[in-house]
Amino acid sequence: MLTRVNTQGKIGIENTNSPEFIEKQVDERGFYLYEWISKDELRMSVLSDYLSIIRGSSMPLAIVTVIFWLLWIAGWGIGWVILAVLSILGIFYTLVICILIGKMFRKSYLYTRWANVVITDHNYVSAGKVVDRSDFREQKEAFSELEKTFREPLLEPSGLAEHIEQEKQSLMDQLEWIATGGGKIIQSVGRSRDAEGIVVVLMIAWFLYGGMMAAVYFFWVFFVAFLARVFSWIANKALLMANNTEHEIQTLFWEIYESSIALKEWQKNSLSLLTEANQNAWAENLSGKLKESFELIGKMAENATNDTIELRKILESSQYKDIFNFVKYGNWVKTQVIEPIDEIHELLEKNKNTIDTTITELDKQISNTKDSSLQKPLIIQKERLELQIENFERVITMLKSYQEKLKK
Repeated sequence: MLTRVNTQGKIGIENTNSPEFIEKQVDERGFYLYEWISKDELRMSVLSDYLSIIRGSSMPLAIVTVIFWLLWIAGWGIGWVILAVLSILGIFYTLVICILIGKMFRKSYLYTRWANVVITDHNYVSAGKVVDRSDFREQKEAFSELEKTFREPLLEPSGLAEHIEQEKQSLMDQLEWIATGGGKIIQSVGRSRDAEGIVVVLMIAWFLYGGMMAAVYFFWVFFVAFLARVFSWIANKALLMANNTEHEIQTLFWEIYESSIALKEWQKNSLSLLTEANQNAWAENLSGKLKESFELIGKMAENATNDTIELRKILESSQYKDIFNFVKYGNWVKTQVIEPIDEIHELLEKNKNTIDTTITELDKQISNTKDSSLQKPLIIQKERLELQIENFERVITMLKSYQEKLKK
């Protein structure tokens, strides 16, 4: 889905997957699900097909319109002529819809099979076909049909937006040429003294043709746009069902990454709170904030651990097990999940030891203080620290269990 916006900015889709971004993801984790053809591009391709059909049929429609009105002069009744024109229009629109629906079905087949491409270290995988990334000839043979159909080479910008603008301009140029040519014919015929009836007929035919083309372009284009939107939505749902495993793998990768970011952020937050707590004798408000921070750390660590284990199971049971780089995956998991959990564990152990030392010193102070009024604040401080020790031990135990699961 590497698309570009044309210079007028009229049509285009945001460029979300640059080649550099994709390579970075593959290099880090060994797997990336690339959305080659997006739902919006599928919709745009239907509009492109419609404009191509209209452009190709505008001249024949103009000729047929004039012929039928000339038949009026030849003796046909006006009713028969109007009926004939309406019949031609009915046949025309039926053919347009049939051709368009036929193209939609063909594109939906290609879309649901090839629109998503799994990229690993050494392969492209789509529709069950594994292609070596270094074999450009094999890539061309495998992906050429989709590249031509959607005007987008693999991992390159789409040409759909520009093509639609070109089709629109070509259609406008063609209609302008027909209008100009028709005007010249009417002028030429009009010079003849016996041609008044023919001129009127030609003018009526030309106005009728202009109205038909306006309806085809300005009215039907909205109908086609609506039809394309519904069609692309249905095709996208079919794609998601057909590629459920790939999407699940990609989703788990992102969820692990997001949990990793959250773990690192809450690690910084906890470090800041622990530093402040040590400086302020573990005031009650800081204890509450630390407890909340620990709970969030535990939740993020649990999510990251479960997702990591689930992801490995899916990869090992999928069609990618023989081409996926599990060593790279292990290194990625270590960086994203194991190291943050280890660092938080180490941070908590360090602070727990510090508090243990403080409690031991408080015990000595309490035993050496004879005045009960002086003992009371020391006892309260000790109780606060013991409560924090319990919180630390609970989180440390939880983190240890996650570490054991991840290192199996």
